[in-house]
Amino acid sequence: MNTRGNAVRIVIMCVLVCAGLWVSMRACTARDLRSLGEVTAVVEGPRPGTVVVRTVRDGTAAAWLADDTGEAVGFFEPADGVVAEPQATQCAGELCYRVPGDGLRVEHSTDGGVTFTTVWEVSGGRYTRIKSTYPDLGDPAQHLSSLSLVVHSVPGGHVVFVANGRDGLLYRDVRGAWHRQGVPDSGEGCCFYVAPPRIGDASEAPDPAVPVGAGTAAVILLVGLIGALAGRRWRGLPIVVVVAVSGGVAAGIMAPLGDVGMFPGYFYSGPIILGIVVGGSIVAHRFAAAPATREAGAPR
Repeated sequence: MNTRGNAVRIVIMCVLVCAGLWVSMRACTARDLRSLGEVTAVVEGPRPGTVVVRTVRDGTAAAWLADDTGEAVGFFEPADGVVAEPQATQCAGELCYRVPGDGLRVEHSTDGGVTFTTVWEVSGGRYTRIKSTYPDLGDPAQHLSSLSLVVHSVPGGHVVFVANGRDGLLYRDVRGAWHRQGVPDSGEGCCFYVAPPRIGDASEAPDPAVPVGAGTAAVILLVGLIGALAGRRWRGLPIVVVVAVSGGVAAGIMAPLGDVGMFPGYFYSGPIILGIVVGGSIVAHRFAAAPATREAGAPR
């Protein structure tokens, strides 16, 4: 076995695979965000405990029903009833909420609307990053701002729905946690939310890229070390490290794959990551356990 030549080929292949995955993920993300649409308004629904979420996607307007749990539960048709006009301020007793309309921000009042303080906001560097993430955004004041809201009293407290333009529907649950739901959509049934880009908000699930990437690299490295220990051969360990690191990077790139329609992202990324783990482990074990190559003419 020509270990040096194979090592060079393995390194080149790993770099190309990682670069290809990264470019593909960036292209898919840009395409998905371009076709995401936006939530233009949220208003009172035709039935108690519901709201109507108005969206525009590719120039086509649609309306969806969401319930007080924040879930999109169906389409809204004009025949379902007349809904109210969008409101920038609403109250539930002495608790009031309003959207100033000059950014992704919601304000809260506990004295019936006399004084307000900011209770949820995306601002500064985070707002700049998210603004640059959405392609063909247009005027941020119109397409990336909190535009209207609905407040409902529910057992145990209250919930809030906010129309956030391209960032989708914002929902405050009864416990007080805010959730960037995204834009309603449908596939083979109804309904789901197309999630917005991550911004490092405390309510978001942890980014899986680092733990998945580190775990993948650790498994591949462990398999390589077992092969080296079993055969008492160490010359292939540098290649094992390269394969482990490359496998970890590739798995980390795939781990944050967003939902595809009604199917969660891991439905697609899971088999790919499993293939990376298995394939990387096989390559690492092969090189770790490979016998040393004798030079031509060398004594046996």
